[in-house]
Amino acid sequence: MQTLRKGGVSAVRRIIVKETEILGKKTVYYILDETDALLGCYGVEISRSGEHCRARGLAFSGERVWRLAETLARCTVTPTGLSDVVEDWLLS
Repeated sequence: MQTLRKGGVSAVRRIIVKETEILGKKTVYYILDETDALLGCYGVEISRSGEHCRARGLAFSGERVWRLAETLARCTVTPTGLSDVVEDWLLS
């Protein structure tokens, strides 16, 4: 788990869901935990060979977003395709 800081305040925790290799490039799938004391807020991130893409604030349920991140990894979604997949997921 990695905590990203914004102005010295803990802002986002990244939790690794899966690390894999896609076409010879290391790809890491994360769940983003932006919860505070009052409200939960979760997203996903895909990192691949210096390329990163995030989708923040997707749901209040960490379990639901965890399942999304597992699906992204199973289907080998890359950062380039993340926004399209997330859009479809939100509309389903």
